[in-house]
Amino acid sequence: TQGALYGRNAVGGAINIISAAPEFDLSGWGSVRYTFENNALQVQGAVNVPVADGLAFRLSGELVEQDDGFFYNPDNDVYFDQQKGHGLRGQLRLNRGPVDLTIMAETQSFTVPTIHYQISIPAGTPGFPGGYTQDRFNYPWDTAPRATQDVDGLQALLKIDLGGAELSGTTSYRRRHSEYDLDNDAISPAELARARAAGQIGAATPLDPSAASFIVDTTDIFSQDLHISGKSGRLTWLAGADAYILDSDFSVTTTRTPTPANRSPGNIAPARLNFESYAAYGSLGYDLTDSLNVTGELRYTRDSRTITARLFDLATLLPTGGPTRIIDDSITADNLSYNATLAYKITPDILAYGKVGSSYRAGGFNTRLSDPRAPRPVEVLFGNEKSTTYEGGFKGSPVRRGYFAISGYFTKLEDLIAQVDDGCALTNAACPVAAVAYLTNAGDAESWGIEAEYSQGFDLGGGSGRLALSGSRQGGEVKSGRFAGLDLAQVPDWLASANLNLRYPVSRDVSLISNVLVNGQWGGKQELTATSVDLDDYVLVNLRLGVEVGGFSISAFANNVFDNVYFVAQAPTINRYSQPRVFGVEARARF
Repeated sequence: TQGALYGRNAVGGAINIISAAPEFDLSGWGSVRYTFENNALQVQGAVNVPVADGLAFRLSGELVEQDDGFFYNPDNDVYFDQQKGHGLRGQLRLNRGPVDLTIMAETQSFTVPTIHYQISIPAGTPGFPGGYTQDRFNYPWDTAPRATQDVDGLQALLKIDLGGAELSGTTSYRRRHSEYDLDNDAISPAELARARAAGQIGAATPLDPSAASFIVDTTDIFSQDLHISGKSGRLTWLAGADAYILDSDFSVTTTRTPTPANRSPGNIAPARLNFESYAAYGSLGYDLTDSLNVTGELRYTRDSRTITARLFDLATLLPTGGPTRIIDDSITADNLSYNATLAYKITPDILAYGKVGSSYRAGGFNTRLSDPRAPRPVEVLFGNEKSTTYEGGFKGSPVRRGYFAISGYFTKLEDLIAQVDDGCALTNAACPVAAVAYLTNAGDAESWGIEAEYSQGFDLGGGSGRLALSGSRQGGEVKSGRFAGLDLAQVPDWLASANLNLRYPVSRDVSLISNVLVNGQWGGKQELTATSVDLDDYVLVNLRLGVEVGGFSISAFANNVFDNVYFVAQAPTINRYSQPRVFGVEARARF
């Protein structure tokens, strides 16, 4: 549950990703990875360079080149899942006396995979007498699929040892620019003409092959965190404050074929969003005995959001759409969340704990609005979500090289924020374009889960290995409002994985290495609707085998060994598939 230091919008917990800091000796690593089926090359590396006493520099980078893929757009000779680009990060670290300061600058520019889907409409559907189903991996869009993302950032991390306490500060600025192109009807004029002639699509079915969306977003984010923490005897404490400021300029350009009744070639919907969040937080832990600890956390958050959005005709650039497309709105909210944890060491190697905590997720605005014909138009505003979670469990290392954890949780949510869509679809004569997904408050809900994991290292002849097993059972249901009685979406009933690593020395400097990873999911609902399909069940197996010589290794791998292609998403007219099997090789070196 939402804690003090890591707390903003962390309804289900948080994962903390920490960039490797510069080291004070000459060292580094590099890797080259190639997969054959999609002709993908990935090069990564980093080098640490000591500059002076207590001063070091680290440079890291990545290069990706993948022009091919699995999901193909023949009309524009491009793959939906192509990837290419580069990222570069430089860090300078000063660690002298009580001060540890790291300044980081980074830039990245990538073409990233786009959303892709197969149109599949059974025969007899109104407007589609013969049925229309595209190839599973070839989609005839006349609008070329394209998605790019450029990110530039600066960050300063400061730690000062105050003697008995530590002062920590994080200052960060990031600018992200992204562009995304989507074919709203997912069909080209030539393919539509062919399908009409073949009797698959009716002659009067209102499809517009010129319907497309072009989305551009530029977002600036500034954040500042400052906290002080320490330990004195049996007491552990932390106090701090943070600020988060986001400005986003967002626009959706939608094109169409002009007609005598409507000569407009489309419209553009620009929007400007501002989000400011400020918080003060603290935690206090006390060891009641050598085995029993109690910890309390508080976080006060104050949020404000504003949005301005309009709709303009592409030809005249005059306002269009009427009063519903003139949006000037704001929302403010504050919240006090808490966490209380009681932890007891049953033995020196096994910990039992129980906790109760509240969390809060700020409401906001949906910036991409619906086609004016949509049966369930996008709601501009959605409110805050709050929840209370009860959790308990055991964890520890009761045997040598072994670790286990088992826990259970129950969460009550107020005004659940959930994703729905506006009801548009190719088979909807009133709005025959791709649906727009948006966020809304779906009512109160409950969720629960039981999770377990076990990891064990072992010797195998002259080698060694480690086996890690994990599994969970979870579920949830909306308890009030218009979605009452429905299962929570995107929550598989079961999740499980097994990860086996083996290392066998052939000589003093040569070892064989291998890995087997199996993971799967079963059950659950895809959407928050009464007619939602089940999430697709799957089991995936990845294999790797290689040799390590000193600081160099080379390995061959196969991801999705049994070529299990499953549904990522399904809708009445749309199927999205997972990636098929790939084989590859990877070489790594370190010094």
